[in-house]
Amino acid sequence: MPRYFFHVREADGEIGHDLEGQILPDLEAARGEAASVIREMLGEWLLHGGGLDPRQIEIADSGGVVLATICAADVLFRDGEFRSYSDDVTKSAPTGLARSMARKDVAE
Repeated sequence: MPRYFFHVREADGEIGHDLEGQILPDLEAARGEAASVIREMLGEWLLHGGGLDPRQIEIADSGGVVLATICAADVLFRDGEFRSYSDDVTKSAPTGLARSMARKDVAE
């Protein structure tokens, strides 16, 4: 199985290099791992009063080639709607009708 490295690119362009990597079956599994890491980073950032985190995770192979980049928008939205995850224990993110109803209540 291949080893994937998850480098964190900060908003200012600096990169925190993952020197250990992780052995995963394929790139899709690596994307899932990167999405989980970004969700954790976003949670911490928002919990402590930050805005949406501009950091990105670059998934690289053992040769250093970046295979994919995952950012907060990739994790939060799909087709303009909030994404939901089967492992979301809060189930608190508004989606579809619930989100439009919440906006209507705020406007009234």
